[in-house]
Amino acid sequence: MSDAFAFNIDEVGIAYGRFQELRLKSCYQPLFRVEGDVLMPFAVEALVIAFTGGRAVPAAKLFERAAAEERAALERLCRVLHMRNYHNIGVAGLELFFNVDPAMPDEEVEHLDWLFAENEIPPGMVVCEITEAFGAGKDRVTALARTVRGSGMRVAVDDFGAGHSTPARLRLIRPDIVKLDAGWFQKIVADKAARDFLPRLFERFHELDCTVLVEGIETPEQLVAAISAGADHLQGFLLARPALAGTIFNDAPLSVAALSSEAPSGAQATSR
Repeated sequence: MSDAFAFNIDEVGIAYGRFQELRLKSCYQPLFRVEGDVLMPFAVEALVIAFTGGRAVPAAKLFERAAAEERAALERLCRVLHMRNYHNIGVAGLELFFNVDPAMPDEEVEHLDWLFAENEIPPGMVVCEITEAFGAGKDRVTALARTVRGSGMRVAVDDFGAGHSTPARLRLIRPDIVKLDAGWFQKIVADKAARDFLPRLFERFHELDCTVLVEGIETPEQLVAAISAGADHLQGFLLARPALAGTIFNDAPLSVAALSSEAPSGAQATSR
């Protein structure tokens, strides 16, 4: 790792990193399972947030700062932070979702195996989100999914609707979970005719033995649309915002009927 990167642990045991002048911190956003009229937290998605001078850097800008030869090191540093801070969530039994570029080489999966052992994280509790928005070839994505699954992790296809995923491609990858892209889902919900298409789409996913996770739930209308269409899992600012590692985690179930009608504003975290 070059001088542009550093790994540190603060006085209370929270790991953080440095890239250039930026301080990198892990945060975790709760994911919820639909159980009738109740939403149960069952997992978190690991994200990274960058700070400079006490101010957050827009998520899109973080990886733009990395030169081509630095990107792999930045990706690895983020994974190290997320695994090291996982137990600082303070709630046992939560599954851990994290995002990877499909171009990640197989040796990085081997490094993940080491991270799991070092941090006492069972691989079966981990879901690797493969983002297809980068347009990687189907052979590479399929090979990575096979390697990830061979390490004991489960596989999610991220950003469905924004990338290159199709039902035919899902049959090749055989993901355990399909995550609908937030922006795509929000546009669908805003269009009545398109929204009526969601139940059949979710049914197709279930026929492929995929669990459906809808991200970008920011309004009650989007919440109702996702549940009515048959979503299994939900994620979004209406339900819970990302919280920095070490923040007290609220693992109480949410009542669908009692959710606020006012959606919080956006956050700066990025899926790395």
